Amino acid sequence: MTRPAVIHAAACIAILLVTGVARSGVEAQAFGYEQWERAVRERGLDPDEVVFPFRANEEMAAWAREVTRSVAAAAPEVKLVTLQNAFFDRGEFSFSYDDQRTLTAEEAFVEHHGNCMSFTSMFIALSRSLGIPTFLLEVERLPGVERDENLVVVNRHVVAGYRTPTKIYYYDFYVTTSNSFVSHEIIDDVGASAIYHTNHGGLAIRADDLDEALRQFRIAVELAPEWVPAWVDLGVALSRKGEIDAALNAFQNALEIEPDNSSALINMAKIFRDLGRDEEAQTALKAAAEGTRNPFTLIAMADVEMVRGNLDQARKYVKRARWWYPKEPAVYDALCRIARLEGDEEKAAKYSEKASELRRRTVKNQDHDPID
Repeated sequence: MTRPAVIHAAACIAILLVTGVARSGVEAQAFGYEQWERAVRERGLDPDEVVFPFRANEEMAAWAREVTRSVAAAAPEVKLVTLQNAFFDRGEFSFSYDDQRTLTAEEAFVEHHGNCMSFTSMFIALSRSLGIPTFLLEVERLPGVERDENLVVVNRHVVAGYRTPTKIYYYDFYVTTSNSFVSHEIIDDVGASAIYHTNHGGLAIRADDLDEALRQFRIAVELAPEWVPAWVDLGVALSRKGEIDAALNAFQNALEIEPDNSSALINMAKIFRDLGRDEEAQTALKAAAEGTRNPFTLIAMADVEMVRGNLDQARKYVKRARWWYPKEPAVYDALCRIARLEGDEEKAAKYSEKASELRRRTVKNQDHDPID
């Protein structure tokens, strides 16, 4: 059985199990190109080798002024809603969703499509050109998980944010609200660059361009050494290159920051099992399963228990996966395997048909709006 590696992406539903980038407070963070450039140099990197995603050219700034002219004297929140609405006015701009494209603000403005990281970068660049200090905001939401061949991609959500003395407004791909967040993380511009490079590293892994993936991830960990997703993805790329010790070190760096990170643990377990270190693999998988909502982690644990003959424990893991992701076909595939091991072909057939039905629905709806 091929065990999937787990990588992270920042798309419309963006960024994996994130710890904070620069948790020391907004005052210590870098917002705006000059602060960003200084911070990048302080990290020992050449700004020319790092992507700043929030740059707006004069054409973009002029467009932003034009679409907000009617509310030029209004509060910033009103201008921001007007600006956002213009993106989805087919007579004005018409921005469309493409989950595979992480673009800079300038690229997204030209191409009129991209994922939510692309939209958010463009929105921030344009609103800043109007003098409104917006920023990237990662909001707490049940992680979206998808399987791409033998990779598991974990996503979380990023939006644009604007802060007043009493609340934070957020500007989503389609939705804006003035409600305060219960849980959110402000990401500064250096962290945003780390997200950009991590996303492009993830695309390089999918394309099997491991040298490019390593280049992108190494930039990301230099930019944001406390940000777990970059370390996890770096470890995945290193393991695929056969640099096992370096890969384990990358996963260990992730776990030193976030000891219960299930993505780092399951990737370590995969390496341990490949090395024949079954006891260490089992320990890592159990630790990963303790608090994770990732159905593929839970299914991996269930498969281990099936091999060991512990079908009751396997069923518990799969039921947890089904609780969080009742529409994930792989959950029912796992239940099918358990039923067959128990000799219950009728139940196995029922679960197999359920998995097939869910896959048919996914294909049927693949062109629909990807936003929950």
